[in-house]
Amino acid sequence: MTRWKPMAATMLAFAILCGGAARADDEDCQPADMEHYVPGGDECLAIKTYLPADVGSAKRVVIVLHGDLSRGGPADYIFPLAERAAELGQIGIAMMRVGYSGDGRRSTGTPSRQENRNDMYTADEFDAAAEAAKALKAHYGVPEAVMIGHSGGAATTGVIVGRHPGLLQRVLLIACPCDIDKWRQLRGRNPWPRAESPDDYIDDILPGTVVRLLVGSRDNNTYPDLSEDYEEDARARGLDVRLYKVDGAGHNLNESMVGSDVFNEALTEIIAGE
Repeated sequence: MTRWKPMAATMLAFAILCGGAARADDEDCQPADMEHYVPGGDECLAIKTYLPADVGSAKRVVIVLHGDLSRGGPADYIFPLAERAAELGQIGIAMMRVGYSGDGRRSTGTPSRQENRNDMYTADEFDAAAEAAKALKAHYGVPEAVMIGHSGGAATTGVIVGRHPGLLQRVLLIACPCDIDKWRQLRGRNPWPRAESPDDYIDDILPGTVVRLLVGSRDNNTYPDLSEDYEEDARARGLDVRLYKVDGAGHNLNESMVGSDVFNEALTEIIAGE
């Protein structure tokens, strides 16, 4: 079984939660070069691209989304996941969500951590990522798009796969707050009135879509129950769904998570599985 590189695991240590708000310079996105920036509706999203040795044989573009980064900093911790996609022969794209930064570049817009609670996890933010995924899929001319999201990125992915049916063929939701209302309630927090929630879009996911979830048994942020409930609901609707649980791991992509056989199995399956 392919293992996560120790160097990559170090990069993934506690960095979950983002950077400040600023717009990318207009010239950086005009036109978007599909290697450093990609258009996402009215936004321009920064990306870091990892290409396999034989791009022509790749059949998937694998897009990786980060969490909310409430502690600040860039989203570089997701880069090893995109790099792993390239190592497995696919096109790996680490995408910075609206307003977030990574690899010295910043997406346009306001990051979710700086929004007021009425504007968290809204459709326009998620649709920007969906439009960017559509553009990347078309640019590389591949038949499949895969999306891997962690935490807030998992919420984004879970909405996109149902809100834009057929765009994504395979998804991996890591530490997913899959029921936003329940998640906020469990954490003793106020609701987000306009938030889109993955569990509301399960019925819209196309049959044949591969849905995988991954959560740490000690995740005290996006609790395991949230992923378990989502899996149960998705299975009841006949979807191809499976939940991976990493014993002893928490919310963050640190060594207890990325160093586990379960993590590596889930990551390899969603990227390279048939």
